[in-house]
Amino acid sequence: MTDVDIASNSHWQEILDTLQLSKSVAEIDTHDIEGKEMVSLKMWEAFYYTYARWKGFSPRIDDTKSRKSDGEIYIRRWVCNKEGFRKEKFLNMPDRKKRPKEITRCGCQAALRILRLQKTNLWRCQEFVPFHNHDLVIPSQMQFTRANREVPEAVSAQVISMNRCGIKTSSVVAHIALQSGGLDIRVIPESLILTRWRKDVKTSSSTQVGEHSSEHQKMTQLSRFGALNAYSNSMNFFASHSEATFQMAKMELEKLNTIFRAYYEEGQNSQNSQPTTTYRDNPNIIQDPVRVRTKGMASTNSRKGTNDGVQGGRQCTLCGGRDHNKRTCMRRTGV
Repeated sequence: MTDVDIASNSHWQEILDTLQLSKSVAEIDTHDIEGKEMVSLKMWEAFYYTYARWKGFSPRIDDTKSRKSDGEIYIRRWVCNKEGFRKEKFLNMPDRKKRPKEITRCGCQAALRILRLQKTNLWRCQEFVPFHNHDLVIPSQMQFTRANREVPEAVSAQVISMNRCGIKTSSVVAHIALQSGGLDIRVIPESLILTRWRKDVKTSSSTQVGEHSSEHQKMTQLSRFGALNAYSNSMNFFASHSEATFQMAKMELEKLNTIFRAYYEEGQNSQNSQPTTTYRDNPNIIQDPVRVRTKGMASTNSRKGTNDGVQGGRQCTLCGGRDHNKRTCMRRTGV
């Protein structure tokens, strides 16, 4: 299968040589797989899961038979996750309280069955059906299928360490998403723009974030940081398994850190020598809305309603004096 990324499976080239395959995923037919043999069950499993990923469907185990004497498996069958139909008793439940889940099974016949031969201990394919009766996932979305949603060991170790430090789950998820290059917002949703902002936006010279603005440069830098962080996490996970690899990684990282720090300081010095605009002077950034008086706010005029220079305030409704109210007025208390 020439259109499969070999990096997705370390044993993929060995599997291709064993099965003598040189076709693309879409061209594989029944006679290309049936009757072929491989040395282990894991190789057949790796083949079918990799094939399913690049074909655009999720496989699942349908049938497994093992010997009662020693419990060893001698038959295994995988099918498409849309194989079969939902049972009738789950469709017509009289006392249903929750909304039923979406029907996902449509009777797909795609399957792979293998059998272990007693004489040679090899695993032979008895059945291979490559045809589906439903739409398949496009290659750009194949990582979202159920069989391919897995967390790498390096990311799992990072999540566990962040969780033990007391970081809440939502922050951990946001951090992992940023590492993977997500959360790149280029358009402000309409629901997040206040009504009073729109007057300033209409009168401003530009409401779009410029490509060379400081905000765009900051977002680009954060995206690069997230990508490098993902690579370094994987390296740190494998390098921490032994003392030798740990010391090697530590020495190399110290060298790289010195080199990159020198580049960073050189760039900072060149930027400081040039005039820069502040956040408030940047015409490409939406400014804060102008504060306006709303109904119910106290008067800001300290001399309003007075002729003797005394600071204004609320008047008593009984005597017209200040610094007291109707409840504490001397006229009412008779003092």
